[in-house]
Amino acid sequence: MRRWTLLAGLLLALGLAASAGAEDAKEPCPPTPGIPPINDVARGRCLFNSLRAFGQDPSGPFASCAICHYGHEKTDRGMHLVQITNVAGETVQVLRKTPSLLKAAVNFPYGWDGRFQTIQDAARAAILSPTEMNGRSVTEEQLDALAALVLSLAHPDPEPTPSPPPPAPSPQTLALIALGKEVFFGKGTCTTCHPAPNFTINAIATNQVSANFSGNTDRGAGFVGTGADGHFKVPSLLFFGAGEPFMHAGVLARLPQLLRFYNKSLGLNLTGRELTGLEYWLRNCLDPRKSPRPSTC
Repeated sequence: MRRWTLLAGLLLALGLAASAGAEDAKEPCPPTPGIPPINDVARGRCLFNSLRAFGQDPSGPFASCAICHYGHEKTDRGMHLVQITNVAGETVQVLRKTPSLLKAAVNFPYGWDGRFQTIQDAARAAILSPTEMNGRSVTEEQLDALAALVLSLAHPDPEPTPSPPPPAPSPQTLALIALGKEVFFGKGTCTTCHPAPNFTINAIATNQVSANFSGNTDRGAGFVGTGADGHFKVPSLLFFGAGEPFMHAGVLARLPQLLRFYNKSLGLNLTGRELTGLEYWLRNCLDPRKSPRPSTC
């Protein structure tokens, strides 16, 4: 039975792709009457999930924004090929991690190399990229509606039937979270690049070590002129759970690996208990959706 269900789904998808070309001329997501594009979340949601809103080639790599930005964290946590052209007309293709759109309101400039100043700029590049959505056209009005939707994602609608609150943390867990907070704002020097309230300096920076994990093929900010070679944007730590895997190319899979990396490369000399506390604080205290938060956050 499952085999036939999967086959039916595949045939439906193929049917949608085949009919997309014939319907490109139609408006798949009409504007909401009386609402300007920059506030038209409903239209933005339709465009975001559409298979044909931007005239994509059905044989292209992706059909909609939602294929890479989905689920509770609005990211597939994957690494995808991105084609980048700089002001000199040079083009490279590199692997970059899919960012979580939950952070979009505070995570500017956009792109791991900071080459986009607005959500609209970033969306246009992804839609028209031959290695991403492979679209043929996009209007300013469509981009404004997409931006309205993206900016709303950090504040999802309440659940129709709210989930029961999680059990209260144990005293041991609360103590570790408190220790982690002390480390983050003190000995760990994390606030140098990740100060509250948005936990980013919204700038291009280095992680203070020679850590170009793409085998020196991804120059980052140096290629597009937003900074030095091998430098990348400081991401916001809000919605921290959406950050794994870490770094621009996702080369550090889990949080303990990330913490050990910085502990060694920055010479922090954090103890095992301090690293565990920092992990507990990051996991429990940086998701604005979490309610109630542990008392020692």
